[in-house]
Amino acid sequence: MLKRTHTCGELRKENRNESVNLNGWVNTVRLHGQVIFIDLRDRYGKTQIIFNSDDYSGDFEAVKKLSMEDVLSIKGTVQARGENAVNPNMSTGEIELMVETMELLSETAPLPFVITDRESALEDLRLKYRYLELRTDELQHNIIIRHKSYQAVRSYLSEKNFLEVETPILMKSTPEGARDFLVPSRLHHGKFYALPQSPQIYKQILMISGFDRYFQIVKCFRDEDFRADRQPEFTQIDIEMSFVDEEDIYSNMEGMTRHVFKEVIGTDLPDPFPRITYDEAMSKYGSDKPDTRYTLYLQDVKQFTDMSDFNAFKSAECVKAIVVPGGVKYSRKMIDELTDVVKTFKAKGLAWMKMDAGHLTGGISKFFEDNLQKEIKNATGMDDGDIIFMIGDERSVTEKSLGALRVEIAK
Repeated sequence: MLKRTHTCGELRKENRNESVNLNGWVNTVRLHGQVIFIDLRDRYGKTQIIFNSDDYSGDFEAVKKLSMEDVLSIKGTVQARGENAVNPNMSTGEIELMVETMELLSETAPLPFVITDRESALEDLRLKYRYLELRTDELQHNIIIRHKSYQAVRSYLSEKNFLEVETPILMKSTPEGARDFLVPSRLHHGKFYALPQSPQIYKQILMISGFDRYFQIVKCFRDEDFRADRQPEFTQIDIEMSFVDEEDIYSNMEGMTRHVFKEVIGTDLPDPFPRITYDEAMSKYGSDKPDTRYTLYLQDVKQFTDMSDFNAFKSAECVKAIVVPGGVKYSRKMIDELTDVVKTFKAKGLAWMKMDAGHLTGGISKFFEDNLQKEIKNATGMDDGDIIFMIGDERSVTEKSLGALRVEIAK
């Protein structure tokens, strides 16, 4: 093997005329008669290498047989590309490498899926050949971002006098929010260790031992039902502090998040973060984790429904609504599907009206006389072409149901 002198994302115009060695995977092959162009790839980038039958001293027929994902070790001379041949989409797009010597380190077997089009392959197949999928730019980028994020977290917390302390993985079972994963003990027959759902006990021991600031990037394990927001094994940034108040928690966690975003992707986050109370979040968004990228705010309309002839809401503790711009196009089938969504959150149904030519139509509109319709229009900001959805029930049911509806509509 020719020991590499540079990575595939490193060479620039300043390196022209240098003799260099590269190691990497064949990303693409382009045959042009007696000249073969190959993009050689590693995790740092891609470099275009050229085999010219007039200059290449090796077996040119073997070069013609190269295919995607073969692993090469090559030696060559860097040359600047012509002005019209520069590729602005590659960090090495101003240069190319004229190959003098090549070693085929590993010849690939037939690929089970096209790596550059992994989405076309079934998930089970991609997971079976995970080492192939991990070669893609997207997944390598994700892993690099994760690494940089860990480094940024560690640097920030270390500067704030936090100590990184590892805690045991095999531990005694303690009451948590899910079932434990158990590991049988070989030495103590019939007894088991539990994998930690969190390092809660250990970090409390550290606090009473005088280690007032602790953190750990730690694996946790929870045996619970599979859902989109649940994983049996996950990583968390675990932090504990002594002698602090609420504001200390806010400032440290916001500061850490700002630092990570700035260091990893160069994004400046606001200082301080916008804050909202739980009651405000539920009242306005119907969720304790609201997505604030879009509006569709919950609005209190009980005063209007109480003045209407629609009796179903008269005894409701809370009646709220969301106005959907352009919702007049919603068919009855679509509204029925949205009704099924809110029913999963214990709502009894979903009332609605559409605004057309300044008047509310359809749904429960017949129970609202003209002046009341105008008041609803002015209070909620409805325009022609909009639809208003209403739910009346206990406050928690009303807000959670409309919160779920808000998310569903925003999709």
